[in-house]
Amino acid sequence: MKFQLLMIFSLLGLGSAWNQPSTCYVRQSICSSDSEIRGIRETLVSIQETLKSSLTSISASLQQLAQDTTTNPPTESATTTDPPTEPATTTDPPTEPATTTDPPTEPATTTDPPTEPATTTDPPTEPATTTDPPTEPATTTDPPTEPATTTEMYLSIGTFEYPAISCNDIPQDRPSGEYWIATNTTSFPIQVYCDMNRTSCSCNTAGGWMRVANLDMTDPNQNCPNGFILVNRTTPPLRTCGRPGPIGCASTTYPTYGVEYSRVCGRVIGYQDRIPNGFIPYIKYNSLLDDIYVDGVSLTHGQAPRQHIWTFVNAVDESRGGNHVCFCTRPDLTYTGVVPPYVGQDYFCETGSRQKATGLFYADDPLWDGQGCASGSTCCEFNNPPWFCKQLPQPTTDDIEIRLCGDQDTGNEDSPLELVDIYIR
Repeated sequence: MKFQLLMIFSLLGLGSAWNQPSTCYVRQSICSSDSEIRGIRETLVSIQETLKSSLTSISASLQQLAQDTTTNPPTESATTTDPPTEPATTTDPPTEPATTTDPPTEPATTTDPPTEPATTTDPPTEPATTTDPPTEPATTTDPPTEPATTTEMYLSIGTFEYPAISCNDIPQDRPSGEYWIATNTTSFPIQVYCDMNRTSCSCNTAGGWMRVANLDMTDPNQNCPNGFILVNRTTPPLRTCGRPGPIGCASTTYPTYGVEYSRVCGRVIGYQDRIPNGFIPYIKYNSLLDDIYVDGVSLTHGQAPRQHIWTFVNAVDESRGGNHVCFCTRPDLTYTGVVPPYVGQDYFCETGSRQKATGLFYADDPLWDGQGCASGSTCCEFNNPPWFCKQLPQPTTDDIEIRLCGDQDTGNEDSPLELVDIYIR
């Protein structure tokens, strides 16, 4: 094929040379005659026709070759015959039997599968894990407890897990007792006493009261709060908390732990010691609420200035009129005193002496208990002692302060306390 192509190209080259007008190139001789040139040309034309037909056959051959190339898959089947040549390589596995002798050593490793059966015994341990789903059904039982927890959550309000915001959040059908509340002043819930049936208060509200003060000196295990001193009497046996001695007020503050409230309910029980004078400090000095304005007890909230809650007035006796007795004393006696405007009607007034008071401790008639008043006196009915209830002008979270005051020292007058019981709501 290469030779034919070379001949074609060389002849074509001659043809192009003979096309020159009056010259002819021959390897042995040169002829310049026109007639000879025409003869040569005619010869060349026939040669060209021959060459064309040859080229046509060559082109057909090339096309056939191209078609053969497109049919390479059959030729690849010849390559697929290479795998038969690979049988020689497949004879290598027979050489690998020598290596297959290693598998006999692998049977030793195949003895490991017996150890793997030990691992296959792990699936039996996995069934043990598959037993976990039975434990998960136990967890799946939790959703049933969760619907219960919704109810339980309501019923469990006031526990450490579900602390209340205040005693008012405790369900009203719950009994009085200790409950947990969350506060703004402590990191963890605190336990407080919630009175769920405080019908003794005149607030027309039964439950949900949080106790902030609980002093009961009839309990031998209780002690006086800071700022007060223990006053022990033997005849009759009596434990009370009094002022340290000088003129002024003994004071202690009871925390509310940031619980918001708008009502205060409670009672205070004390005794008359010697000759107190009611509102005389205010009458004499025009005292402010922050000052000594009463012989008795002042209950307030907040500081600078204090806000009045209730006042417990210790008057001299019920045998005379004047400005140092209670205005609610016997109707045949004239009260000439005044009540401080910041106190208003929010107070109790009582005396422990039916006769002219002397330097005695009047243990037979406790103060502000609503009992023992003289005939005709309305002091045991005024504001319905012993329990008071105060609706505050606006809600607050203030702590509550109790002050025991006197404008003379305790050698002349005092009102020592036996019981303080204060609630907020």
